Amino acid sequence: MKNLDSKYDPSQYESKWYDYWIENDFFSSNKDSGKEPYTVIMPPPNVTSQLHMGHGTGYTMQDILIRWKRMCGYDACWLPGTDHAGIATQMMVEKDLAKEGKTRKDLGRVEFEKRLWAWKDKYGDMIVNQFKTMGFSCDWKRLAFTMDPEPSLAVRKIFVDLYNEGLIYRGERLVNWDSTLKTAISDDEVENKELPGHLWYFNYQIDGTNDVLEIATTRPETMLGDTAVAVNPDDERYKPFVGKNIKLPFCGRLIPIIADSYVKAEFGTGCVKITPAHDPNDFEIGKRHNLPMINIMNEDGTLNDFVPEQFRGMDRFVARKAVLKELKNLALFVKEESHKHAVPHSERSKDIIEPRLSKQWYVKMKSLADPAVAAAKSDELSFHPALWKKTYLHWLENIQDWCISRQLWWGHRIPIWYCKDCDEATTGMEDPTQCGSCNSNNLVQDEDVLDTWFSSWLWPLSPFGWPEETPDLKHYYPSNVLVTAPEIIFQWVARMVMIGIKIKKEIPFSDVFLTATVCDKKGRKFSKTLGNGIDPMDVAKKYGTDAVRFTAVHLAPLGARIKMAEEDFDMGGRFINKLWNASRFLFQFVDANQKIPPIDYDALDLPSKWLLEEFAKTTESVNKGLTTYRMNDSIHELYQFIWGSFCDWSIETAKTNLSGKDQSKKDQTLSVLVYVLEGALRLASPIIPFVTEEIWSSMPVHPQWDRPKSLVIAQYPQAADLQRYPKEHERWVRIQDLVTGIRSARAQAEIAPKEKLQVLVCAENADLLQAIQDSSSDIMKLANLSKIDASTNMKSPGSCLVAVGNGFEAFIPAGDLIDVQKEIARLDIESQRLAKIIKGIEGKLGNKNFVDRAPEEVITQTREQLQNLKSQLNGIDKNLSSLK
Repeated sequence: MKNLDSKYDPSQYESKWYDYWIENDFFSSNKDSGKEPYTVIMPPPNVTSQLHMGHGTGYTMQDILIRWKRMCGYDACWLPGTDHAGIATQMMVEKDLAKEGKTRKDLGRVEFEKRLWAWKDKYGDMIVNQFKTMGFSCDWKRLAFTMDPEPSLAVRKIFVDLYNEGLIYRGERLVNWDSTLKTAISDDEVENKELPGHLWYFNYQIDGTNDVLEIATTRPETMLGDTAVAVNPDDERYKPFVGKNIKLPFCGRLIPIIADSYVKAEFGTGCVKITPAHDPNDFEIGKRHNLPMINIMNEDGTLNDFVPEQFRGMDRFVARKAVLKELKNLALFVKEESHKHAVPHSERSKDIIEPRLSKQWYVKMKSLADPAVAAAKSDELSFHPALWKKTYLHWLENIQDWCISRQLWWGHRIPIWYCKDCDEATTGMEDPTQCGSCNSNNLVQDEDVLDTWFSSWLWPLSPFGWPEETPDLKHYYPSNVLVTAPEIIFQWVARMVMIGIKIKKEIPFSDVFLTATVCDKKGRKFSKTLGNGIDPMDVAKKYGTDAVRFTAVHLAPLGARIKMAEEDFDMGGRFINKLWNASRFLFQFVDANQKIPPIDYDALDLPSKWLLEEFAKTTESVNKGLTTYRMNDSIHELYQFIWGSFCDWSIETAKTNLSGKDQSKKDQTLSVLVYVLEGALRLASPIIPFVTEEIWSSMPVHPQWDRPKSLVIAQYPQAADLQRYPKEHERWVRIQDLVTGIRSARAQAEIAPKEKLQVLVCAENADLLQAIQDSSSDIMKLANLSKIDASTNMKSPGSCLVAVGNGFEAFIPAGDLIDVQKEIARLDIESQRLAKIIKGIEGKLGNKNFVDRAPEEVITQTREQLQNLKSQLNGIDKNLSSLK
């Protein structure tokens, strides 16, 4: 063993131990190990990403699970990877090009792709290196990238198979168009923002009459693409006009007045302009009535040649003003009203989305979704928290076809070739040299790439070698749990389930653990815009990586929103220092060459048996918390055990034996403490791996623990393997209650800690009396007493403080130490305050509406609160009676 430094300095140990773990290959999985696999698939971060606290919390949870299962004897495989992030990466490179005054079209596709790969090589490993700094124990030999050859082959295979099956098709439909990026994006990449805007009212004149229909719209520029005006078929005001035509201003086109039940007669004017190529609802009406669909916008959001000449080339928002001006000139403008409404924005470019008719590639989703629905309904697929199951099912049961084509140059290019002679499309696992229809070799490949999620939905399969049925795939698929953020439950989670069932006939994971959302103290989600985020790398430099891991997960109840500030990490830092200092204190009682004796379970005193039972109970709770994905519960149990049970109680109690002359007591006390400390380090290792490894490597070898090369591959404690002392545990708990009660009475009466007290204890039975008598020296030391007397019929000597606990009353003569009248006045006020609160809670529990409607856990908590307050009031009343 070696001495621990006087202070724990994370910078001295973290890189040293991570390098050691990597050099010894402790994180690698091995399908030939004979062990049961435990697989976790890392949600691949974008190559553009840097670690943020959302990453830091979610990935730490994955690391805790994989380290725990590794120590439990599983072939633990945490597969890391990165995603090419089509839109995000192309945006970054195009920004760099813009600084040179160039666009991607200036370079051409081939040269631009070279720039993209160079950018990826330069910046793509940034987040991977940050993951290593955080101590993540991935199987780095398996590090994959979504555009590596193997995943790319898998993408090609699934596209070809689904195309040949008729599940992939090309169609002209309305899409979410990003005019900045000049590409379609999915519904899941659109965020609606409530913005102040306007409703503009203007008239359309009915052809051949002097009658007009008044229209209201938030996007007047789209009137240039109108192909109808719709009214409700039951609206008496407009029935005479149905079937007639409107002469569209500026354009001169005649457009029909149609009746459709979608239109609400009571909303607005009851007349709706129909622009099928630029509004989702209008698109559906257009299909029902077989209306022309006129796309009036170019890719960059400017107006095209389908509009009158005076508007061509105008930006859509410039055209809006121009259209309004012309309507006023024609005396068709009616009025303008302020109007707050939800406006769709692109998550990537932040530009306002333009619904736009476009020819794209789609996947038919209904037949893929049905088995994924069944898996969740049968609970074959479980969600944690369970409430997300409903969200998952709602999306799948209302699923729309998936637009998979993107007008980008970075990504998996769509493996479709068009024949210039017959217009037929050809695909295959190899690039075709001739048309499959007419045998022409005059082919051109589709310019678009596939949606990034099209490669990501294969993530549980492709890194393990699919489409080949490799040994790795057989061993590691399906994985065990997916740990990810709830905001990608549709984009990624549901799609992986669908394709996993399609390809392998089984779900890709049995559990979905959806992590908490990280917010600031005001409850606002961290964002660059608000500038309220926390950089885990900065916090790690200040407090250490273990403090970041410990605190982040400690603050993250299952399914909750985490409210986090940088100063919170001080808690993790203080906990680690507490563990470090307790270890240093204990090690001073062990000589360098001293062997720790085995525990003689028959020779242990009551505090040692209590500690062993506390360790067993904590072991049980920690394993349960990890099994049920309530990791913050596990961390809370560890915190309470190490800080409270081990440091504050056991080490303090053991000081007498450790410094005493009875060598046998010293040896057994030391053996238990070293044994439990090592067990605690093993329990904590998945959470705080660096400090636990450093302490473990410095501590004496205990004969009742295995001793491998590293703590990260040591056996994880299991409660069933541990010695249990439930009865002795209960006895010492009651002694602790007595000590705590005396301390509390002293503190409330403001008696100085240095004052030695005399205490008389009335025990409810002979067993408790015997425990008090056997532990009298410990009680006197822990409560700082000069004397303690106990019996089963002890009476109050009068004018004393009373500590009431589980089966005892402790009388503390304090007339010479306190102002009795002042204490009586204080207790009177406190008694009245508690009585008022108790009355209010009893009234609430007596309210039938509250009891019938409140959740069961709320009722239970309220009853427990009432019982606790009554107990406090009882103690105060006994003190008042004793002092008066």
